[in-house]
Amino acid sequence: MQETKLKSTLAVFTLGIFAVITFGLIWFFFLEPSAPVGLGWYLFGFASGLSMIVLPCTLPLAFVIVPLSMGKGAAKGLGIALMFGLGVAIMLSIYGVIAAVIGEVAIGTLGAPLEVVKNWLYLFAGLFAYLFALGEIGLIKFHMPTYTGSAPAFIQKQQDYIKALMLGLFLGNVGVGCPHPATPVLLTRIAASGDIFYGWLLFFVHAVGRVLPLLLLALLGILGVNALSWLVARKEKIEKATGWAMVFVAAFILVLGLFSHDWWVYSGQHTLLEEITGEEKFLGIIIDRFNLAGIPHTHGIPTGTGLFGLPLWLGNWVLVFLWVFPIWWALIKQEKALMQENSGAAALPKLGSGISSSPSLKRDVELKVMPYALANVITLTLLLAVIFIWALPARFYHQELSAIREESMESGEHSVMLHEGTVIHEENEVTEGLAINFLPHTLSSVVGTSSDFDFFVNMKPENTPIPASSLQIDHEKLMHVIGVRDDLNEFLHIHPAPVATTGVLAVSYTFKKPGKYKLWSEITKDGILHAFGHPMITVSGTGNTAQKIISYAKSVSVDGYQAVLDYTSPIAKDKEVELIIDVHDFFDNDGVLDQYLGSPMHLTIIKDDLRHFIHTHPEGSHTASSHDFISQAHAHGEEATPLDTAHGVHFQVAFPEEGNYKLFAQFRPQGIGLPADEALLASFWVKVEAEKPFSLSNWWVNLVISLILIVLLSAGVRKYLMVK
Repeated sequence: MQETKLKSTLAVFTLGIFAVITFGLIWFFFLEPSAPVGLGWYLFGFASGLSMIVLPCTLPLAFVIVPLSMGKGAAKGLGIALMFGLGVAIMLSIYGVIAAVIGEVAIGTLGAPLEVVKNWLYLFAGLFAYLFALGEIGLIKFHMPTYTGSAPAFIQKQQDYIKALMLGLFLGNVGVGCPHPATPVLLTRIAASGDIFYGWLLFFVHAVGRVLPLLLLALLGILGVNALSWLVARKEKIEKATGWAMVFVAAFILVLGLFSHDWWVYSGQHTLLEEITGEEKFLGIIIDRFNLAGIPHTHGIPTGTGLFGLPLWLGNWVLVFLWVFPIWWALIKQEKALMQENSGAAALPKLGSGISSSPSLKRDVELKVMPYALANVITLTLLLAVIFIWALPARFYHQELSAIREESMESGEHSVMLHEGTVIHEENEVTEGLAINFLPHTLSSVVGTSSDFDFFVNMKPENTPIPASSLQIDHEKLMHVIGVRDDLNEFLHIHPAPVATTGVLAVSYTFKKPGKYKLWSEITKDGILHAFGHPMITVSGTGNTAQKIISYAKSVSVDGYQAVLDYTSPIAKDKEVELIIDVHDFFDNDGVLDQYLGSPMHLTIIKDDLRHFIHTHPEGSHTASSHDFISQAHAHGEEATPLDTAHGVHFQVAFPEEGNYKLFAQFRPQGIGLPADEALLASFWVKVEAEKPFSLSNWWVNLVISLILIVLLSAGVRKYLMVK
């Protein structure tokens, strides 16, 4: 009677554990924010531990805990199961302590940046998990250490409870290197804290999550339900499915470490996942729930690089390659095996006419479906490439540009896109971080008189000067200052230089015509281009102060040279357009351009209301400050690649808003007698129209067209690449 009552209590306890596991898995896969905070880290650790039951770092332990606890009565069986689980949890929690100690040494003592430590941890964890996954699907001989069915003799000799505890301690070592994304995330969090107690507690909670499903299986065994029989019958299929799933997960972890979190944002997968899961909403709930300061994070367009200086765009290619490489390898391996079996079967004598053995029939069927398998693999490869190399990054890029423009318009900033991604802020709106303050020596300038201008580079809010040695040269200068009169009839491009006062760069300039002028300044620091708009200045003197005349002529004459603008009309806002400017001399000779500040041509584009400003350079002549997130940029300090300008100078530009823009093209013809920093100027007006509602350049339409082409290509492969 007492045993029956105990089993009833145990059944209720089992249902409670099952409910906890179910809720934890739902929270982890559907509700968990990707950036847990405070108590959220313990919930994340616990729930991620629950999800590891299907992995070979945890599942084999079920074949230990269930036999240990079965057949010994309800009370003793429960005690043995709890002792085994406690041993596993204690051993795993020790690795949390080790991670905290290593983090304190690497980050606290040696001063290694947390982001770098995290990237290396992800890289090694991903590499290990990828090799393990290839081993699970049978492509290589690489298997993670696991329980072989025996334990050291001194453990076997102990009493049941002590034996279970020591066996849990012994086998807890097996699960520490679990190829699961949460493992490096938790270890990195612990390493960053450098807190031993926090490291122990967080990984102990995580270990409890790993043990709880094992405990559930043990309780079912005690109650007479042997769930292992179902697992044993499907063990091979589970291992294969786990292996292929881990190929995709491990490849992602590896690439995340090699190319950093900036790549994860740049790839477009992060923002798409946020939209699907509603991360911003749930992160806001977590912040409110635990009364934490802060707001859901925003992204912006990343400007960093991965380990070894690898460009972010390369991460998409590496990810897709790591995904499809095992698929092609497995297909080729399977085809070779079938061919060998077929040739071997052909060499055997026939045992009877009209009789086909089952293996032979199966082999014939597999040979017939092989071309279809090849077509499916080609289709999958192209589909992954289109989505992850092109569509998602392009989607993210255009979304961020639109968000930046909308934010600028809402805040009233006269800020626009510079070098395809950098936002220009008005100096008087910058209250924190890097800033440039324009300091004219007088409140107004006079035509024909040299005016002295100082530009103070500093950190807000303390106004701490930033020395010129902390800045980097971009297009041969530490600072570029570009200005126009408000009617866009006057243009200037000058270069302040460092003076004795720390943080100050100064320049003198003589205005030729009166009016109101707008200036923008640009500097590069830590590989990132920063630009600031400055208040209008007034230049006094005789003559017209404003005379706006808009002409859409595509050809202008400049000091004996003809400059011709070519582009495809109409130009739509937010749609990249190629602008080609061809310069030829009096004898109609093309390709007459020399380098001007490290580029064959500088192009500045300013909207007629002065709200939008673009400063760009030809394709192929970018330096580090170009911030070209679709094409590869040169490393800082590398000289611009010489361009063939015989067929014009090519620019790729996306205009942020409809309206009239003026283009200012600066170039130096070969052999011209101008000072080194000066150039000729050709200017053009262009009109930008609102985006067409059903433009074929819409990336969704392009994606659909690409998928249609993939299907057609697959059909062709099936028809013409049949294996005979």
